[in-house]
Amino acid sequence: MAFTSLSNIKKEVITKIAGDKYKSFVNLYQNWKEIVGPLLAARSHPFHLKDSILYVAVENNSWLQELVLRKLYILKQLNDKTGEEIKDIIFLIKT
Repeated sequence: MAFTSLSNIKKEVITKIAGDKYKSFVNLYQNWKEIVGPLLAARSHPFHLKDSILYVAVENNSWLQELVLRKLYILKQLNDKTGEEIKDIIFLIKT
């Protein structure tokens, strides 16, 4: 009997619930912490995906600037790890 990790089961369930329409966004959201690291992930999160553009909410100007400086790296990692084709990331300060 093979065991499946709880995180894999969780990802499968969330993907099934989200359906095809939100599958890409869920995939990106689930990989966000791994890509940006725990510090930046605690201060930012993806909130919308439209026309291959990912919108990310950020805590304040300082963290927004840090993410902008890492934007190309984050974009490449998102595309590589998720298999999605994200063209751009727009960072916005959450209010």
